[in-house]
Amino acid sequence: MAALVVQALQFAHGRGAWRLGPLSFEVARGSLLCLLGPNGCGKSSLLRILARQWRATGSVCVGDLPQHAYSTMGWAAVVAYLPQTVTIDYDYSVEETVSFGRYAHTRALGFLGPGDHAAIDAALQATATTVLRARLLSTLSGGERQRVLLASVLVQQPQILLLDEPTTALDVQHQVAFCRVLRQCVAQGMTVVMASHDLALAAQVSDTCILLQNGRIFAQGTPAHVLQEGPLHAVYGAAIEVLRHPTQAYPVIVPRMPVCNAAPPALACA
Repeated sequence: MAALVVQALQFAHGRGAWRLGPLSFEVARGSLLCLLGPNGCGKSSLLRILARQWRATGSVCVGDLPQHAYSTMGWAAVVAYLPQTVTIDYDYSVEETVSFGRYAHTRALGFLGPGDHAAIDAALQATATTVLRARLLSTLSGGERQRVLLASVLVQQPQILLLDEPTTALDVQHQVAFCRVLRQCVAQGMTVVMASHDLALAAQVSDTCILLQNGRIFAQGTPAHVLQEGPLHAVYGAAIEVLRHPTQAYPVIVPRMPVCNAAPPALACA
């Protein structure tokens, strides 16, 4: 059953030449879709539309209802969105920041009950931020702050989770841990749509991929279908080698970087 259905979606930034769409696709309930493509292809724009932050023509249905049928509170209880850049005006503590994600479940009363506190504890534990709960955001490193923001959307316990480059600021250890949490959420029935530049990560964690080029879908399907040298060369315009993992089924994507074995030439200084 589809958790998210997009039909004939189109969007334009003012009167510029760039257009997103038309796009049509479905995302199965309890699956993880990765949106892939080079800078400017439309990944972030599409996520903002799916998050109901930007309006577009066409239709987006969550479950059996179109976006506009949800109240603000109802939408926040169903869909959580973490943009690539988050601005927080006040220096809240980590626990306060995460607790804001429970607002939709308090029915606007603002009082947290035992279930809310349990959800906050679980989100902090899942993102390895429990030890930071009393710290102020201003005292955190970039990676720590990103993990706190991830906790703030996980605590919403949404049906659909929208993420824009969520692992960019994370080191390898926390990337692995976060992807493990995502797969656990998916196994429990959550639907995840994640934009990423990391093709290797997408190959390992996604159930399906959509490869965008200039605002249109160039390829979609399983990682094994989409992440092939032909589509990747056509979209990225770069030499990318796709290898077969020796023990796992997912493809291994390796960019062919220019390598020089000789000593670099001496620089001429004025």
